[in-house]
Amino acid sequence: MQATLGLSTYRWNNNIKSMLLLALFPVLLLALLGGIFYLFGWAYIQPENHLVNPYAFAAFGLTPVLNTGRPEDMALAAIVAYWPTVLGVAAVWTLIGYFFNDAIIHMATGAQAVERKDEPKLYNLLENLCISRGLTMPRLYVIDSEVMNAYASGIDQKSYAITVTRGLLERLNDQEVEAVLGHELTHIINRDCRLLIVTIVFTGMISFFTQLLWRSMQMSAYSRNSERGGGGVLVLVLIASIAMLVGYLLAVFLRLALSRRREYLADAGSVELTKNPEALITALRKISESCDVPHVPSEVRQMFIENPPSVFDMGGLFATHPPIAARIKVLEELGGLPPPPSHGKSLIPES
Repeated sequence: MQATLGLSTYRWNNNIKSMLLLALFPVLLLALLGGIFYLFGWAYIQPENHLVNPYAFAAFGLTPVLNTGRPEDMALAAIVAYWPTVLGVAAVWTLIGYFFNDAIIHMATGAQAVERKDEPKLYNLLENLCISRGLTMPRLYVIDSEVMNAYASGIDQKSYAITVTRGLLERLNDQEVEAVLGHELTHIINRDCRLLIVTIVFTGMISFFTQLLWRSMQMSAYSRNSERGGGGVLVLVLIASIAMLVGYLLAVFLRLALSRRREYLADAGSVELTKNPEALITALRKISESCDVPHVPSEVRQMFIENPPSVFDMGGLFATHPPIAARIKVLEELGGLPPPPSHGKSLIPES
């Protein structure tokens, strides 16, 4: 079944995307830095000579590189001046993400580790799936929440984990729980969770960087308010706002770069592991009724088995998951199952 979906190529592409994102960390941050200071230079163009006011260079301790006094000179000067700091922060952030990604993710979701003695049925279900594929057993976590959801996380064998909510364990039967575990285990096999964590670290870095610029520009503006007047403050605040907007847009584009096809493939992987498409269909239908986890950061919610689109997703355009109805339709086709007449009214409409 999975061979027809090109899983080997898909997994390889996920590995390549992960490495490219890591390599692009400092490059995009420097480009963002240069773009912000380019706009800053235009904001301080002097009408008499169409050059950037020298005060703008001095305010940030910049030395012109091209000696043209143009906005591009200021952008390049900022990159030259701050590149060691940017690379250093990016390296530290990457190391933190590598060594502590599991702790950070589970802290964000409120997940608690469980052993066989704590959840014997859950543990046995996952263990049997792993044995069937000769896989190392991921760690198990449970979120004490009444909603129904689950996610896979980790970047290597030491950190791979599957997390489910208490509500999912209480409201799904054993076959449905097994189907959900198969879905999440497939995310680990396909390297989806590794790519998602790299993306979360990346977008977190962009957010941190733009907020740092926001604060530094505000401090610089207010410290010189007596010299420049209120207009200078407004210009700096405007540029800092643009910086944060650009950071947000970059995060959105990264989200779009992650194919929603990963959920279809994980669904198919679950069917291959359990040989029970009906169980996953009924599990998804139940999960769709109560899956929202508002306490979890938005970038982490994309890791869950279901993440309903928000009002900011523009009718599903920026949604991280395909509609449940579409996923169930594919599962019915994979299992050769006729769709029950009652499906249409209770499922999320396709868009």
